[in-house]
Amino acid sequence: MKYKLLVVEDQTDIRTAIQASMTRSGYDVAAAENGEQAWNLFQSEEFHVILTDMMLPGISGEELIKRIRKNSDIPIIVISALTDELFQINVYEYKIDDYISKPFSMNLLAYKIEAVIRRTYTESLMEIEYKDIRLVVNNYEVFYLGGPVDLTAKEFELLQTLLLGKGKIYTREELLDIIWGYHYLGDTRTIDMHIKNIRKKTFPRTRYDN
Repeated sequence: MKYKLLVVEDQTDIRTAIQASMTRSGYDVAAAENGEQAWNLFQSEEFHVILTDMMLPGISGEELIKRIRKNSDIPIIVISALTDELFQINVYEYKIDDYISKPFSMNLLAYKIEAVIRRTYTESLMEIEYKDIRLVVNNYEVFYLGGPVDLTAKEFELLQTLLLGKGKIYTREELLDIIWGYHYLGDTRTIDMHIKNIRKKTFPRTRYDN
């Protein structure tokens, strides 16, 4: 089953980044740049998860959530730059399912989406198989020849991104945006280091002895 997401975000760069990343993760993604567009889409289409900012032009995120909650128990994840603890607690009073603060990595967002989908729709986790590797999507589990592979969180997220985007060519900058977040300013060579580590862990070590 292909789950459908509605992304509500007025900042174009963030909205398009989320839409592109979640599409690569296998979701059907629609996007709205303000609360009114989001409300119209919600009324006309069926979604499985809604991701919304709180500070939106026109209909605010708060008002949008209230309207949706009068009609549906659909999972809602709030995405916001507002990190005040009291604000976040108050947002949960609107019966949201999760909250993620900006800036964030796309893989953390994907994990949160998968978690609410798993809780709500109780469908078995998606798995990817490539040669002798089996990866459980967003569950941080990788197996080689049936045995568990001990990957770090970033190694797992990098491997998952590459397997989900099989056939797609990524630049190092794109991978950094997806995994480390769109505000990451580190060295692009970190991608090469992580790929080298993944290869060592997911294939027989004897291949690297020479």
